Amino acid sequence: MAEEGIGSRRAERHNTTRFVKGTNVKKPSNFEGTGLIAIFKHPLSIFMICVPFGIWSYYARWNSAYTFWLNFFAMLPMAKILGDITEELAAGLRNDLLAGLINATFGNAVEMVITVQTLRGGLYAVVKATLLGSVLSNVLLVLGMSFLFGGLVNVSGKAEAKAKEEQRRPSVRNSQKMEDPELLDKLDKEETGGYSVVAEKVQTFKILGAMVNTSMLLLSCLSFTLVTVFGTMMAGQYKMDNASLEEVMLPISRTCSIIIISAYVAYIVFQLFTHRTVMADTGDGDDDEEEGSITVTTAAVLLFVMTSIVAFCSDLLVDSIENMTADAHMGEHFIGIILLPIVGNACEHAAAVRFAMQDKPGLSIGIAVGSSTQIALFVVPFSVLVGWCIDRPMDLNFGALNVTVMTLSVIVVLSMVVDGQSNWLQGYLLCAAYAVIAVLFWYVPNSTGDETI
Repeated sequence: MAEEGIGSRRAERHNTTRFVKGTNVKKPSNFEGTGLIAIFKHPLSIFMICVPFGIWSYYARWNSAYTFWLNFFAMLPMAKILGDITEELAAGLRNDLLAGLINATFGNAVEMVITVQTLRGGLYAVVKATLLGSVLSNVLLVLGMSFLFGGLVNVSGKAEAKAKEEQRRPSVRNSQKMEDPELLDKLDKEETGGYSVVAEKVQTFKILGAMVNTSMLLLSCLSFTLVTVFGTMMAGQYKMDNASLEEVMLPISRTCSIIIISAYVAYIVFQLFTHRTVMADTGDGDDDEEEGSITVTTAAVLLFVMTSIVAFCSDLLVDSIENMTADAHMGEHFIGIILLPIVGNACEHAAAVRFAMQDKPGLSIGIAVGSSTQIALFVVPFSVLVGWCIDRPMDLNFGALNVTVMTLSVIVVLSMVVDGQSNWLQGYLLCAAYAVIAVLFWYVPNSTGDETI
């Protein structure tokens, strides 16, 4: 009994908790195995070869398109690695509360780094477009793909493991009676890795977490819309010039940003303190907690190194945007809203779809909507306050088109999650909405000066 107690305490001491970024929703690790090799062996890591070439292309004065695309693809694996390291750092602390706070603060580290670098470059329209694009990419594309594939496909996580362990499966098949259709279907499913198409499939999830996140998104939409309408009214009805308008808009935006961040702090208190249990309950079953992959010290050092590399590469990427838009005939709005969000969302996008196919829609919604909430209520006002600190006129006037697209998108998502059920048609509709927005912003011309269309 004593040995059993020691073993259980040891196992409990080594158990770690990972969260969906920006939320208190528990999730499995993004990789299999332990150690640094497990983090870097993901297929996306092959794009790390673009890091030295992207840096060399800038200093060798190659065409801006080469610099942009090389650094763009270099950011994909680094975004995943940075997210994994943040999870491991939080998990290694053996403290769910502290892990949740770290995850809620640094869950979108790549977006924050790109925002700061773009602000330093004075590309305010690209900053606003990138932040808006991150929200739209998560709530429409990521959530839509999750509903689409989750409503059509089943994936049995244990089936793939069984297929690897049971090498005698063909002999079992031959020894069974061929007139047993249920057994043959089970064997086929395990041999194909557990994938199967399911008709009339409807997934259910807990409503509270989804409704809290979408309500917070609507609050951010209200803030951005009111500030934008105010700025439009001042410029139109009161005939203010740009200098006078900036003197009014900047203090309004900075004050509102502080209020929005206070709302985000209240949201963190709600999900980590007062309603911690109900917010963490996703109804997806109990997943076994895994051991930490790396030590806290290693994670902290690696986090600093990867953040420095991401900051440097994003600086080169931002510096090439202006020439890139001129040479490739691609608008800065399309780059900011469609292309750049792919950098920060690629890994989470794949994870959300995988969890949805495993009948864990609560995790998928936590990844998609929870990440959007963090961007809208934390990263956006954070960019305004950072602009204030480095003397850059960043405000919350996102333009009539941008706030209209964002508000309508959040309302559509709210209508999809309000009943606690999802199906593949809802996912397709969300993806179609995102495609319409992509076409729209392809034809939006670039900004003139500091104004945002």
